[in-house]
Amino acid sequence: MENKFIPYPKQIKVGGQRIEVRDVERCEGNNVGEAHACGGFIEIAHKFNKDDVQSPDSKVNTFYHEMVHVILTNMGENELNDNEKFVCSFAGFLTEAMADAKFIDKE
Repeated sequence: MENKFIPYPKQIKVGGQRIEVRDVERCEGNNVGEAHACGGFIEIAHKFNKDDVQSPDSKVNTFYHEMVHVILTNMGENELNDNEKFVCSFAGFLTEAMADAKFIDKE
């Protein structure tokens, strides 16, 4: 059986709410991603702008970026949620930490 790596989950739970992660061709406004906390989903775009293709590494960062938006929404942190500089920076650190994470198998 082939071990296929999935770079980000297809579902997460934030504050007791299930959030579906959808891979879509495009997001509204040609963004690379969109968070819809109240709708219970995150979208990760394959294409953005005119016909630019988002790289796999960029999709992972986009996932964490949108997850930060969902978390901040659920926390009621509207000011931080609207601060794209904060969200981008936090997501970048989170992406790097998770990419370098070492997990220990329990026997």
